[in-house]
Amino acid sequence: MISCTTPSIRPEMLPIVANCLANQDFKDFEWLIGAPERLREPIKGVLKGFSYVFVPEPQKREGDFYNLNKCWNELFRQAKGDLIVDIVDGIWVPNDTLTSFWSHYENNPNACISGIGHQYEDNGIRKPEVLVWRDPRLQTQYGSFWEINPIDLELCLTSLPRQGVLDVKGIKEIFDKGAAISEKEMCVRMDKSGYRFFIDSSIEYRAIQHPRIGGTEKWDKHYKIACDLLDQMWPKINNGEDLEGNL
Repeated sequence: MISCTTPSIRPEMLPIVANCLANQDFKDFEWLIGAPERLREPIKGVLKGFSYVFVPEPQKREGDFYNLNKCWNELFRQAKGDLIVDIVDGIWVPNDTLTSFWSHYENNPNACISGIGHQYEDNGIRKPEVLVWRDPRLQTQYGSFWEINPIDLELCLTSLPRQGVLDVKGIKEIFDKGAAISEKEMCVRMDKSGYRFFIDSSIEYRAIQHPRIGGTEKWDKHYKIACDLLDQMWPKINNGEDLEGNL
């Protein structure tokens, strides 16, 4: 079984994901949505008729910029599938997406697979068509499938063996003091534990472009905080130390 995990604070950006999941040709999956308790009813309203499990995210701690990493860990904790597919809000995916991820898992249970996704203008729940930004990870010299440095993985649309996430005890929640970077640090620890990372550019997602949380200036400030945290952790991780998160 696949556990699809979606952390979200934007209920309006969930219906496009719900519609895509409802049309998947792979049916053995659950959908877990992690969000603040205050959004339980708004999410219920926009997802009427769709099947999902609401997972309340833990309380925000003093000094945190956001709550994403605590939310991810809670989703990972409650996931029941052998494979986790993280799919963020506001993205469109083809009907064979889960089938493709499951095929990779059956072929290599230690593989973490990321799709490729560009950003588009909002088109409701329909497939976005107006391109506004291209994923810089897209390459052509290796065909459609190639191994990557774990730091190049993005959790926008990515499969992770659940056992791998458990082996490293998920994400370090201290990264909630910053912005981004946290999943990359987790992947570096998973790499040290024997997992490998790949991009399959035939697995496409189309993301609706949206503003940064708190605005660009505030985001950039907290992005630097997260980068500094990773720099501090890097020597120990390279030495095979400090390999556990907070799951």
